[in-house]
Amino acid sequence: MLAVIGVILAFALIVGLRLRNVNFSASIVAGSLVIALTSVDALGVLREAASNTAADPTTLKLASAVALITVLGYSLKETNLMAELIDGLRGVLPSRILLALIPAVFGLLSMPGGALMSAPFNEPEAERLGLRPEHKTYINVWFRHLWYWASPISSVTILATSLADVSLNRFLAAQLPLFAVTLAIGFFVSGMFIKKDGRISHGFRGSREVFRGLAPIGAAIVLSTLGLPLWIALAAGIALIFNFKRMSPGKALGMAWRGIRWDVVAAVVATMFFRHIALASGSVVALFDVIAGTGVPLIVIFIVVPLLVGAISGTPTTGIGIVFPLLLPLCGSSNLHMISVIYAGLVGGYLASPMHLCLVLTNSYYKSEMGKVYRYLVPSTALLYVVAIVYHLMLNGSVP
Repeated sequence: MLAVIGVILAFALIVGLRLRNVNFSASIVAGSLVIALTSVDALGVLREAASNTAADPTTLKLASAVALITVLGYSLKETNLMAELIDGLRGVLPSRILLALIPAVFGLLSMPGGALMSAPFNEPEAERLGLRPEHKTYINVWFRHLWYWASPISSVTILATSLADVSLNRFLAAQLPLFAVTLAIGFFVSGMFIKKDGRISHGFRGSREVFRGLAPIGAAIVLSTLGLPLWIALAAGIALIFNFKRMSPGKALGMAWRGIRWDVVAAVVATMFFRHIALASGSVVALFDVIAGTGVPLIVIFIVVPLLVGAISGTPTTGIGIVFPLLLPLCGSSNLHMISVIYAGLVGGYLASPMHLCLVLTNSYYKSEMGKVYRYLVPSTALLYVVAIVYHLMLNGSVP
């Protein structure tokens, strides 16, 4: 029973620390220690988890991939290739497409609060169309987060598939219909307040800028989809950036080093440690033995718990780091659609969370009222979540 109490306390501690803006890695390690200390053999569990975390090839592969993703985003920003790409697209695309594309392109760069990067780029066109602050906020937040269902270079999908031991391509293939649903919802809702459309008059004058901006991202996506190790695909994309800007090796290495988000890398290692603590202690099995004894259907846990954790944590990586180690032992890596149900709950809870950093920053930038933003964001998220759950449960055979 002590082990069960330990899991509950660990979960509460992690959430409580995150609500107080304590570093994610420190919060996860603190929760891991609680689970270890409430197990039968605390020192043995800690030794085993530390050893397994260091020896697990997934730890190195995941940490290196996430580090390179942060370098890719930093390099595109600092070399102005991203700004040139957006400027090159102006004038050729209809306003509705352009307003969606700008946050979507920035959304390929995985970084906390990254919606603040795209907000200024969207503002001139949104102003030209007479959009209100809540409309601007909805568009910027919604279209930025398309990639949870489609991007092989998203740190969130990489973390999820690594912890679940599922092929990234296989996982994303199962999510692609939800990418289309997210697009459809976004265009339908934004069509309610975009009453006119059209192109800016100056025409397309930026083919070179568009190519140079898209090529590094496209190269990384294509190479990873073809089966190359993700770190090689990302390194190739970064190399293209440095080549386009004709950087010397010394300057390129300096930019790459400055671009690494060490806090994000540490979060990956902490998450892997938490996973191995949960496995080594056996406390997760004990917890769900107790839950099963209460008669609560497992499917209810899979649907409700991730949604709540996603909303409370305010970041999908935090939610995955907490929930995946706890729930995955109950469904196994072969059950792709139940894994996807857990994932959809975390994403759904996160999208509309009042602690969602992208939402908070965009809301502040456009000076919109959160209540008015929620008139569009909450129904959109609820519809997406329901479709995702029904879709995956039907394919899993859990819905008649």
